[in-house]
Amino acid sequence: MFYPFEMERYLETLLGERDPLLQEMEQQALKETIPVVTPMVGNFLNLLVHMGKAQAILEIGTAIGYSTIWLGRAAESTGGHVTTIDMNKDRRARALKYFERAGLQNCITALEGDARKILPTLETKFDFVFIDAAKGEYLEYLNLIYPLIAPEGVMVVDNVLFRGWVVPGSIFPPKYDRMVNGLRQFIQDLSQNPDFTTTVLPFGDGVSVSQRLKV
Repeated sequence: MFYPFEMERYLETLLGERDPLLQEMEQQALKETIPVVTPMVGNFLNLLVHMGKAQAILEIGTAIGYSTIWLGRAAESTGGHVTTIDMNKDRRARALKYFERAGLQNCITALEGDARKILPTLETKFDFVFIDAAKGEYLEYLNLIYPLIAPEGVMVVDNVLFRGWVVPGSIFPPKYDRMVNGLRQFIQDLSQNPDFTTTVLPFGDGVSVSQRLKV
């Protein structure tokens, strides 16, 4: 987090009261230390899908489906569809139940498996992509997703600043060295990619937003 905890809580109050299902998922994720986006990021994703009227939406990293529901509710409004990928069988099963409870089962397709193997099999051109999975695999995702993003499509990536440790000069436990350096390389490659316009926003755990240029 890159600002005081009190500010994070204050900003969340501006979102208004979240419905019981989202609150239940937030509490469950906290209890089991399941990595899900913050409510601020979830709302941001929902807003971007609405603003862009996205139709084909791809998510890498379903977990229990918290961010997927934020995306799915927006997709329901735009007439779009969410394809989400996760290799954790148990969490995917739980996510499916949440999707059904949210009434979103018809606008979400949940694929089980390694995204690095599934992505090359997809033929859809996605106009919105969200990545929130294994941080050490972000560079691989970038290369695999590139041909799947439609011109002017948007890609959002979570945790790109990873506790602020991605900032040069940061001190962090040695066991995170590979992950942090991989994220630094990912941000550098993405920022310097001439086919994207990219910005990094310092809320949540750091969120990058990129738009593929029209070709």
